[in-house]
Amino acid sequence: MADLGRKKDPPLILRRDIYQSNPLMQARKVFDTLGMRIFSLGLRGLNPHLSMNDKMYDEKFPELFIPTSTLVNLFGGNTKYLHDLKPACKRLFDTIIELDKDNGGFVLMHLFSRLKYEPNEGLYLKFDESMRPYLLDLFNSKGYTKISIDQVFYLTSPYSWRLVELMLQYQNMSEFQISQDIVREINIENLRFYLNVPKDAYVGRLDNFRKFVLDDPIAEINAKTIYRMSYKVIKQGRRVTGFEFHMNTFAVPVEDERLVYINSAIKKLRELGFSLAAAKDIFSACIDEDDCLKRISKAQKILQKQKITVENELGFLRKAIVENWSSMPKRYSKTKVSKTAEITTPSKIFENNRKRKEELDPLGIMQPTRRELSVEIQEIIIEMLGDSKNKKFADSMLKSVGWTLKEFKEKFLKNTKK
Repeated sequence: MADLGRKKDPPLILRRDIYQSNPLMQARKVFDTLGMRIFSLGLRGLNPHLSMNDKMYDEKFPELFIPTSTLVNLFGGNTKYLHDLKPACKRLFDTIIELDKDNGGFVLMHLFSRLKYEPNEGLYLKFDESMRPYLLDLFNSKGYTKISIDQVFYLTSPYSWRLVELMLQYQNMSEFQISQDIVREINIENLRFYLNVPKDAYVGRLDNFRKFVLDDPIAEINAKTIYRMSYKVIKQGRRVTGFEFHMNTFAVPVEDERLVYINSAIKKLRELGFSLAAAKDIFSACIDEDDCLKRISKAQKILQKQKITVENELGFLRKAIVENWSSMPKRYSKTKVSKTAEITTPSKIFENNRKRKEELDPLGIMQPTRRELSVEIQEIIIEMLGDSKNKKFADSMLKSVGWTLKEFKEKFLKNTKK
């Protein structure tokens, strides 16, 4: 097994969403705020098996690494957290996850098999194998819950965090799909268990329970997230037995490619002409957004310094970014390539063609000479045709290089369908 402390270990790729099995969602988690955040960072590095269509997923827990700089940034740029990291990791390492079973039994598990911090490197972590059915093998589990980490990461109360998790567990139920208003009833006994409220806390003091366990945390949720939560008291006679929670998710954006542009590195790669899949793949080779943007900048400068044109510029850039070139490696320096040095993206190709056509044919009489379409341009056109708003633009782009929309569909879309 590889040493977690070695710098060559794979970096943690921070994903936007985290996943947990529903049984784990309802387990008792003895977390403080810092422990919740470290746990969530670990989840962001996992690629669980979610459906039968998944082709790539983690078959076992990877050894994860969070660079110190990324750790500080993710904790709001406050280096104070690094002083609290050791005691927080000790508490987290000793944490036991408690699951109650339907038959009256229970399961006790540890979260991590190892946590290690190197000041000049970062935090290394690996989940305990007992967590595999609850964090990796989700396709075979009793359902799972997806959480947007951006919405909960900066909540300061573990009660706030857990309340959002418990409500999102119901987000895919059919009765809540249209209204986008999640409703869930939880009795007091179960709520104390889910939120890990100490057994002797607020006993006989429902007013304090409501203030510190519900009212204050819900106020934080409404202030810091896009969710809007409220609750009603459930009574049997005069006795309070539970609560009916409501959480509106109407403001949650629909998940589409535009959300990827929250990641500035992937946005930059898309602007250079890479497909979304290729951009994500390239980003996965980098440590974080800043690291990826620096690699992109270096790769562009190396390409611009070439005295002869690189025929496959996207391929050149991809290799330079993934391998993190500082200069042109000797093994590539003798490669035969053809003349100039300007970076040519698909958008520039079309823009140059348009300007050239206006200069040579101001009246629009001449027919453009057909050009061969690279794989990258084919992918971009196909993506545009899938969006009704971009169909006209795709048509004009094709015409600028001598293609009709009908010809493009016959040659490329039929092959794609096959």
